[in-house]
Amino acid sequence: MEPKLQHDPHATHAEHPNRQFDQEESSGRQVNLVTGMLIGALVGGLLTLLSSSSRQNTKQSLRGAKDSVSTLASSIKEDPSGKASQVINQVKSASSIIQEVASDVQNVYDKVNTELETVKSDASTVKDTVNETKGDLSSISNKVVEAKDVALGKEEPPAEHDASNQQANDSQSSEEKNKGEGI
Repeated sequence: MEPKLQHDPHATHAEHPNRQFDQEESSGRQVNLVTGMLIGALVGGLLTLLSSSSRQNTKQSLRGAKDSVSTLASSIKEDPSGKASQVINQVKSASSIIQEVASDVQNVYDKVNTELETVKSDASTVKDTVNETKGDLSSISNKVVEAKDVALGKEEPPAEHDASNQQANDSQSSEEKNKGEGI
């Protein structure tokens, strides 16, 4: 059994594993994350102000903000109910415009969705046609190779393509047509 040290950092870490991100000041108070971020932002802002152009831009921005706030405050002091009604009217106008935009967006969405379905359907039809055409072209290609082989004497013509068989087949098919038509 090991003796427990009074200020053992490993024992403290085992008891409180999330405390590794906290720092202690010299007075013993803990500096939390938000305070550290604020201090970092303040230091970064001060470093940025070392540039003269940044200082000038910051001064102009602060003056403009101060003037606009003071103008707004004085106009509200003069006529608070008038400003309130003006703000309400502006919000209502903006709300109606937003509703129109939402309606337009919905219409565009519906239109695109409909067109997309049409395109999917057309693409499916084109795909089926291409597959059928591939099969037909394969069959034609096989027949062309067979015709070439027959023409060169490498192969005997199939029975169905014999000239005498062809005439018999033609007469049979005309008889079947006549039976089907009731002649």
